[in-house]
Amino acid sequence: MLSVKKFGMRKIKRNVLSTMSVVIQHLNIERTTKPYRRNTIGPRKNVNFPPSPPSSGLCQRIVLDFCADTSPEIFEEAGCAVCGKLTPVCEMEELSEVENIGLLKVDAVTRKARHKSSDPVRELRGPILAPGCSRVCPICVESLDNNKIPILALANGIWIGEIPDELQNLTYAEQLLIARVRHNRCIVKVSSGMSKMRANAISFSNPMPKIYNVSTTSCRGDG
Repeated sequence: MLSVKKFGMRKIKRNVLSTMSVVIQHLNIERTTKPYRRNTIGPRKNVNFPPSPPSSGLCQRIVLDFCADTSPEIFEEAGCAVCGKLTPVCEMEELSEVENIGLLKVDAVTRKARHKSSDPVRELRGPILAPGCSRVCPICVESLDNNKIPILALANGIWIGEIPDELQNLTYAEQLLIARVRHNRCIVKVSSGMSKMRANAISFSNPMPKIYNVSTTSCRGDG
């Protein structure tokens, strides 16, 4: 039984060695038959090194192109009047030159600021635009040219109006107190594949009347 195993192992070794010898011979034949090629990108005939210095015209062109690429107009950003997104000014168009602005006149989206509880609830007239913005980003321009309201337009229920001075520069705790919705946890589950994603956000409404009553009562008590 042992001799049979030894005979089998010897046969396997001979087959492996013969196969390796054939591969080595094939590689040697390829090396001798194929000509040697040098890795060159292009022709290297009549190349002067070191190269001659650039001419004055080329230097001037390089400086002008650098100044044009680094000018403030290239990096300056402004808010889009339709969606409010910050976009380089060089890519935007003037609001007066954009067509189909009338599509942004949507009802039940805006509200005028109320300083008293007795003030009537009224809407803002005209197209729903970001205040203080006079240009439109290319994405919104393309949608309006196709006679469609942009997806991220403020007219799609995203309008929140101007932030009052009393609600600016708030701390994190103050933001939690005035928030209408308390964000508790966000669970994101990505399934197998590159185009499938599902997200689930769990939010709870804050009892704003109770918080308001407690805060007013405590202020009166301290006074």
